[in-house]
Amino acid sequence: MGLFNFFTQEIAIDLGTANTLIIHNDDIVVNEPSIIALNRNNPKEVLAVGKRALLMHEKTHESIRTVRPLKDGVIADFNAAELMIRELIKLVYPKKPLFPPSWRMLICIPSSITEVEKRAVRDSAEQAGAKEV
Repeated sequence: MGLFNFFTQEIAIDLGTANTLIIHNDDIVVNEPSIIALNRNNPKEVLAVGKRALLMHEKTHESIRTVRPLKDGVIADFNAAELMIRELIKLVYPKKPLFPPSWRMLICIPSSITEVEKRAVRDSAEQAGAKEV
């Protein structure tokens, strides 16, 4: 084990159409609805994720857009999925660590998805900070 492996953490992610689970150290550390609230004027600005975003769903101000980035177990909105994964991973360590880990991720996907859909999941995870997927 090299020095840089010390800073690598493993997590498992179950990206579901309804809920997303993140397992770290054999515990479910995140169990949130698969929904994200974005600023309509700046789609890269995340306003809320999970339960907080669900509270905004269909009751939102005109400058807020809620997105369910997964449909039938596959990514329907690549950018929203990437942002959602990134924000949910932040919930694993609520307090920002001095040396943020690089992530080795295991992601559950439906067996029926295509190679293109698999690539979208892998790309979303890598863009969200995964060292290895």
